[in-house]
Amino acid sequence: MSKFTKIAKNAEGFTLLETLIALLLAASGLAIVFQSMSGAARLHAAGIELAQTSMLAENIMTQARAAEPGAGPSSGVSNQIAWNVRFEPIARNQNGLQLIRIRVLAAGPNGREVRLVSETLQANP
Repeated sequence: MSKFTKIAKNAEGFTLLETLIALLLAASGLAIVFQSMSGAARLHAAGIELAQTSMLAENIMTQARAAEPGAGPSSGVSNQIAWNVRFEPIARNQNGLQLIRIRVLAAGPNGREVRLVSETLQANP
């Protein structure tokens, strides 16, 4: 009997409780890592959507600055991004020039909006 008790006292290794605690700590650490990776993926997708919406809004603003007010469409949808253009006359002078404010609103599929405002001088028609 003394031979078995010596082996039990000198046995090296982990107890069941120590193993369960180590597994619990490892699982909670992995859960935190996966949660942060999921958040990073959502932020990346939101960034891509915002970049696409911004590029479309800038393109529409460039076209609106080159066109006459009311010459093209004032709203539409491109690649699931809804957009709207408004021309607002601000002032006119006697030399035939008109100051116009151009507002562009573009909204992505998840509701992220880009608003651009520009002012330009145009000849009175």
